[in-house]
Amino acid sequence: MCIPSWLWKLFTPEWLTAIGTIGAVIVALLLALRGQWISLLLSHPALDLDAKVQRPDADKVRRYRLNGSQVTDLGEYYYFRLAVTNKGKTAANDVQVFLSKVERLNGDQTEIVSRFTPMNLKWTNTEQLPAKDRATRSVLLADTPPVYCDLAHVGEPQRRALSGEDLDNVPAGKAVLGLDVEVPTYSKGHLLEPGTYRFSLTLAASNCRSTHYAVKVSFLGEWLPEKEMFETGFKMEKPKPPAA
Repeated sequence: MCIPSWLWKLFTPEWLTAIGTIGAVIVALLLALRGQWISLLLSHPALDLDAKVQRPDADKVRRYRLNGSQVTDLGEYYYFRLAVTNKGKTAANDVQVFLSKVERLNGDQTEIVSRFTPMNLKWTNTEQLPAKDRATRSVLLADTPPVYCDLAHVGEPQRRALSGEDLDNVPAGKAVLGLDVEVPTYSKGHLLEPGTYRFSLTLAASNCRSTHYAVKVSFLGEWLPEKEMFETGFKMEKPKPPAA
């Protein structure tokens, strides 16, 4: 194959030097981008969720309702929480815990609680924050102690009607399990009878992959002293490993 004479003129030392310089710059840019890509892969957030019935994951508090200047004592409540940790290398942004499904377990039978509306859970101690901040944590730093998200609570049975957390099919003297979802619904899908349940949860953030968990909860419906409540009255199994 004959090479045109005009093309041969390009192969001067000056042109070859320029071509070599441009090539070196391109290679350097590619290596830099590759390094940034690898760094991003290795430094992303890694969220984890755990469930334990013990302090500080579980707590006993007294609740009040404020209506203008009138304060109503709603009695004592047990709160059961999920511990969320960022085990990655960088901060996680806009972190949410989404409760997608509630199933009641009865031996070999599994029944979906159809009146439940899927929605986010609320982060612990956020009652005074704007509504958008109760379910979304703007930043969760890496390599820090866990932060808590409320899963469910149990109030004194004799104050069920006063608190508005009452179910007609739960006998008097038994407690009702209340889910700490973003918005309680008129269908009372956030209220559950005593029993054994499986909660399908998604832990998500805007800058990392979501993980999915199944938490099993057994609730007797009894109002017990703290030690007994944490040991037998309310049981919460550790979540299964995240789904692939």
